[in-house]
Amino acid sequence: MAFRLRPDSYARQTLERYTGSSLDQFGSYILLCNFQRYIDQFVDLAGAPEQSGNWAVVHDEKNNISLIDFGVGSPSAGIVMHCLSYLDKVECVLMLGMCGGIDDSLAVGDFLIPTASVRDEGTSVHYLPQNVPAQPSFWINRVSEEVVSRKLEKPPKSGIMITTDFRMWEFDEKFIDYLTEQRILAIDMEIATLFAVGYALNVPVGALMLISDMPLRKDGIKNKERASEVFKRFTNLHLELGVDIIKEIDRRIHQLKKDRSKCQW
Repeated sequence: MAFRLRPDSYARQTLERYTGSSLDQFGSYILLCNFQRYIDQFVDLAGAPEQSGNWAVVHDEKNNISLIDFGVGSPSAGIVMHCLSYLDKVECVLMLGMCGGIDDSLAVGDFLIPTASVRDEGTSVHYLPQNVPAQPSFWINRVSEEVVSRKLEKPPKSGIMITTDFRMWEFDEKFIDYLTEQRILAIDMEIATLFAVGYALNVPVGALMLISDMPLRKDGIKNKERASEVFKRFTNLHLELGVDIIKEIDRRIHQLKKDRSKCQW
């Protein structure tokens, strides 16, 4: 009979292969991103080296955090969440992503905490029926909002996004009409998948999104020059906010465990 790997063993081996890391290097808190610029900045912030396979990763041992750049798109988002679900020590996952602003109330540089994302992508249906909404862990949202509000002295935006696998949607009038009719705040290519797979596999997950462009405005589509400017202006702040959120979550988890231990007979 042909040898077959168990799903847990295969997922762990995939995570090791894709990151060039051993399992014991991963922190209890996972930050996700899509761009090498975040990895480069986190190397300096954490004082730790980059490791890579298919994905790039930096392990901040001091703060018990690993940052993974898993690439772009729903399939990659599904793979990384599926693999992380087999790490027993993961307390939570936080996506530091970029998205296109749809609603006129938004502007480039705004931070958005999604309360849900419409599942217009192809991966999450393999984990949840299509009629199940893609929502984050709301306690992560609550902590994220408190931390961002305190650091920026104003609350972040929040609301419903859409996650699509239609990369050139900006040129499809019918799709644009749908976005505006449904009062969608922003659009990306991963969030609904992360939320749905996290829910299906019991991985607490949330997101802090950066509005990187406003595609429906005149000259609002992000080009190479605008993308570079967004990275220069906001990458450090985005990372700092993500780390601060993780530290606050860690503090609360430890306090909760301490309080529970006091209640034991």
